[in-house]
This record gives sequence, C-alpha cells and structure tokens, in this order.
Amino acid sequence: MTDSLATWADAHRGRALDVVRVYLGAGLFVRGVVFLADPSAYLSLVPGPSQETLGSLVVLNYVGLAHVCGGLLLAAGLLTRLAALVQIPVLAGAALLHLPSGVADQSFAFAALVLALLAVFAVWGGGPWSLDQAVALWTARDDEAEGRQAAEAVRRLRVRERERAPAPPRPALAASGSACGCGHDREHPRVEAERLYGALGAMRFATGTHPRPSAVVFRCRDCGGAVETVDAPEDLEAFRYERSTRGARTARPGA
Repeated sequence: MTDSLATWADAHRGRALDVVRVYLGAGLFVRGVVFLADPSAYLSLVPGPSQETLGSLVVLNYVGLAHVCGGLLLAAGLLTRLAALVQIPVLAGAALLHLPSGVADQSFAFAALVLALLAVFAVWGGGPWSLDQAVALWTARDDEAEGRQAAEAVRRLRVRERERAPAPPRPALAASGSACGCGHDREHPRVEAERLYGALGAMRFATGTHPRPSAVVFRCRDCGGAVETVDAPEDLEAFRYERSTRGARTARPGA
C-alpha cells in the first residue's frame, strides 16, 4: 500500500502544486471578501491621522478585487500567471507593512509565504488539473485541425499551379526550396524563419503555452523573397517557440 502510494505520488508530482494552488486561491478569495465586507480591518493598519482618504480607499478596493477575482482564477487555474501576478504587489505591500514588527512576527511570515507561493505560480503557471491545461489541449486540437486544413489548401494550390502553364518568376520571390532573388538559400544568415499562427495561437500564448505554427516561411531580409515554405504538420513541431533556442534561422524540421 505504501509503495503503491509512493509510486503514484512520484508519477504525479505536478498535481501537488495544483493542490497548493487551489488552496491558495480559495484562501485569497475568502480574504478578499473579508476586506470588502469590513474595510475598517484594513483602514486600521493604514498609518496617518486621516485614514479614510481617497488613496487608501482605492488601495482597499484594489486589494479586495485582486483577492476575489485573482483568487477565483487561481483556484480554477485559469490565466494562472496573470491571477498570481496581480496579487504580488498586494502581498509585497503587506509584507512591508508588517516588517517593522520583525521577521519572526506571524503576520509578516504569513504574508511572505503567500508572496513566495504567488511568485511560484506567476512563473510556472497552472498544472495538469488547471483550466489553462484544458484550454491548451483544446487549442492544440484546433491547431492540428487548422494545420491539416492549411496543408490541404497548400496541396490544392500546388495542384492548380501544376495544371496551369508556368508563369515567369517574380524577381522578389523564388521557387520554394531554392533561393530568393538575391540568390540566398535558407542557410544564408540573411534568411530568417517567419512563423505563421492560426487564429487561436494568441490564446495559447496567453495561457502560458507555446503553439505549433500553421506554417513557416523562410524569407530573405534583403529582397523580401520567400525562399522556402514549411507546412507539413510533422515538420512544424520543430518550430515551436520553446524548441527554437538556437535561433529561427537554424531550426530544422525534425530537430
């Protein structure tokens, strides 16, 4: 029993962060409701003779709304990075507010702990149980379908081009897979890979994931000519953003 539980836990380490994320988001949501329901609890901490100033009320409403909205999004794992990021200034201010009491003060220690956890989720985002992951899987299927449609459209276009009489080449463009008007091929340092994304590509980036492009065009920076176009779905995997650490020009299909 113990060994099987340890094996399952080792295989699902990412879900542990999801559990912490849900608990943290729920706690911040409750904290935000308390802030909005009882403003005097916050205003008593604001230094100065006049507490109910416009600035303090603006900060109060920001703190309450950030905790309520950000806490709900954080617990659901939707736009996790943004939900954590908007609350970091609040917890940083709370930590500074309690710092004069000493680092051993429980209020300061709690604020610093929550601040550290928010920083973790602002960097790494949600895990396998988050809505961000569900959206990523959903948009990945849409990207795949869109890639198949783009490949089919390109195939039909090439069939029509073969059926027509060959037209004289345009000086700024060259045949795919050969060279541009300058004579540069895709290996030339002045040729760069231009990634083309579908309509849902921006949503993938907003959720912290990196979609596969619908097509990649190698274009010359001098004449603007297209040297080569890569549109096969199995080749486009090499051009995902996080895999192109060596630069757009040196990425190759199948790398």
